[in-house]
Amino acid sequence: MVEQATENRCVGGSIPPLGTIIMRLFYLLLFLCVSSGFSCKMKSKDYFPTKTGLKWTYSLVLKSSYTGKNYSKRIFVTNVKSRKKGDQIEILRLYSDGSYYSYVLNLKKRNLKRMGVILSFDEGIVEPVKKVVYPDIDFKKKEWVVKEQLFLVEGYQPPLLNIKPRPRLNMTYKIIKKHDEYKTKGKIYRDCIEITGKGSTDFIADTRSGSINVEVQNHEIICDGFGLIKQERLENTNASAFGNMILSKELIGFN
Repeated sequence: MVEQATENRCVGGSIPPLGTIIMRLFYLLLFLCVSSGFSCKMKSKDYFPTKTGLKWTYSLVLKSSYTGKNYSKRIFVTNVKSRKKGDQIEILRLYSDGSYYSYVLNLKKRNLKRMGVILSFDEGIVEPVKKVVYPDIDFKKKEWVVKEQLFLVEGYQPPLLNIKPRPRLNMTYKIIKKHDEYKTKGKIYRDCIEITGKGSTDFIADTRSGSINVEVQNHEIICDGFGLIKQERLENTNASAFGNMILSKELIGFN
């Protein structure tokens, strides 16, 4: 048995350690990548899909602490146009209420800008129409600031009934977690980013009552290949005539 074992070791020479084999394979792959001119970088994630014809269906629930009621509906979003120009991709999105939003995805700077808005209703937008939505579409940047406005707060008591204050505010966003997998409504999404934003502002609805403070929080889940799959936005006031508003939005269809 000893002689046989010795013979087996000597037939093909000595076998190098496993670590040496792995290192040789690594350098071989690196050489092949460099010599062939191919990039060895991993494929970047797609957190803002741009392909023309993609459609998202969201469930939307608006809750009011004043009325205690929930308002529910579905909204549809479609990429109606996508065009590549140099290092940029121009995207036009149509919402089911008839509004259009245009964006530019800069492939070199790796950021996303909103360039234009055409609304189907009369309220308009106070916040800058042109603004950076995501300064880093790879989400390597851990914190950033976005200029926004109030969207949800509304008066429910006379003389403030139906008053909709829309002051601007700076929202500070942070990445709070990166998920390899995220499960919601029985579906599993992969490579997801969980972000949260906080900000505050104030407005004067009635000169007799003074300034009303509003605390705003926004929580989003964004996943590779899908974009936004979940959002919850809170606009909380300290005024009984306005109360607190919560918007919940969740992806229920994508094709």
